[in-house]
Amino acid sequence: MKNTEKNHKPILDDPRGWFHRIFINEAILSLLLVLCFIGVAYTNALPLKSYHYWLWIIPVFAIAAIISEWSRYKRHEIDGYHFIRQQILHWGAVLIAVKSIFMLYHIGRYNTDTTALTLMIIMALSTILAGIYIGWRFIVLGLFISFATLVFGYMEAYVWILVPVAVGIIIFAIGIALWEYRKLKN
Repeated sequence: MKNTEKNHKPILDDPRGWFHRIFINEAILSLLLVLCFIGVAYTNALPLKSYHYWLWIIPVFAIAAIISEWSRYKRHEIDGYHFIRQQILHWGAVLIAVKSIFMLYHIGRYNTDTTALTLMIIMALSTILAGIYIGWRFIVLGLFISFATLVFGYMEAYVWILVPVAVGIIIFAIGIALWEYRKLKN
């Protein structure tokens, strides 16, 4: 009985437990959605310069993944060393892939549009894969990047489609967060 109480106590009694577990994760999802939206717009406007933006975003995604899992580490649900090493290797591989894409561009194998779209596909895939072991929020974020890539590839006026989708994702995530909070409270 004590063991069960001990496992549930930090989540329910410590405000930082639910705060981190729910609110921080929604804030991270919202921030990463906004950064992805900026990346899509930047890639559209300046495809070659977007390379630097996506290189900057990769460590941001890695740090966001670590932060979103921190509460699980604090509750001893995951091994912190293993998880951080996993994130560094995962996002390090993404960094290598992005650099490889630009090497192909510089030797003339990719054109500007192909380079931009491939960068976004790599970010979509890596975010979905991270979501498999982090949680549904990263999967949704990766699906948004994938959807944005397709819309960006097909349409000029992509903003009018992506903004409502991003807002819908945020509203959905907040609804899930409220549901999770009520579940934790009971």
